[in-house]
Amino acid sequence: MQRAKDILLRWLPLIVLCVLIFVFSSFSADDSSEQSGGIVDLIIKEFFPDFHEASLPQQAALTDLLTVLVRKSAHFSEYALLEWLAFSAFHRIKMYLLRWGLAVLFAFVYACTDEFHQTFVAGRAGLFHDVLVDTSGALLGALIACFISVFYAAHRIIKERSAADN
Repeated sequence: MQRAKDILLRWLPLIVLCVLIFVFSSFSADDSSEQSGGIVDLIIKEFFPDFHEASLPQQAALTDLLTVLVRKSAHFSEYALLEWLAFSAFHRIKMYLLRWGLAVLFAFVYACTDEFHQTFVAGRAGLFHDVLVDTSGALLGALIACFISVFYAAHRIIKERSAADN
């Protein structure tokens, strides 16, 4: 029973995120642009109060820059989370370096399949530089996951030694 619960708690979030990435990648280019455009509009409203006083080329340049930053940040962060969830799901692999590598490889392969999937969606294109952004996010997720794992292991060792000393 505990093993089933453990599997569910470790694998279900990874599967859910994979499905969410697939769903968002299924949106047409117009729908995807509308989503990121809404976020860009919020950023402009909040951080650039003089936006409408700028020239049209300046407004377009800022909007384009923020759109790229929002879209790439979304790629980066969702794949950092994907790698972290894969790292957790692969918890039975006790060699951290292998576990880390397999989780990054999983994120890379999923990024490749996601970009391939986008070639079938209206107005979308599979872009290798998005795979690189995704994989960079996965590498950051891996570093965070490794840091947390090492910190947790060190904390556990210190706690055990302290209990043994008492």
